[in-house]
Amino acid sequence: MKIVVEDANVLLDLVNGGILGTWLGLDYENYTTHIVWNEVSNTRQREHVQPFIDSGLIRLRDIAPDSWEAIYAFSSETGVSVPDSSVWLLARSEGAILLTGDSKLRKSARATDVEVRGVLWVLDELVSLSKISALKACEALETIRKAGGFLPEDECQKRFAKWAA
Repeated sequence: MKIVVEDANVLLDLVNGGILGTWLGLDYENYTTHIVWNEVSNTRQREHVQPFIDSGLIRLRDIAPDSWEAIYAFSSETGVSVPDSSVWLLARSEGAILLTGDSKLRKSARATDVEVRGVLWVLDELVSLSKISALKACEALETIRKAGGFLPEDECQKRFAKWAA
């Protein structure tokens, strides 16, 4: 089973798009770090995600004491936040896919040979595996954008055109 490590912005986009539960039903092990989970301050979003943590569909990982030096070094070198650096380190150490929408984290992680994907890839996976319809993907994507999700406009338009066909 392939492991994915989610950053807070991807978790929140999936909540906002109403597709977190569907995503978690796919054949991936989903992880994030406690430090990222603590970034989620919106009560509604926390209440939506917590049952998935309680059931083990999203696993929270602690940062080992000997890993903090690497996290701080990565953060200092790249300008990526410490929480974002924690998911980078977890993805790198697990050989996992890092799911993030943060452009600085994406670029920095790729430079260290970590595979990086985002919410558009998640939607592509859900459609290609027939877990959601193309119409539902369009609706979810539009809802994510309206909720403030930062997604590349050209890539969103490509999805709308593809899924509307």
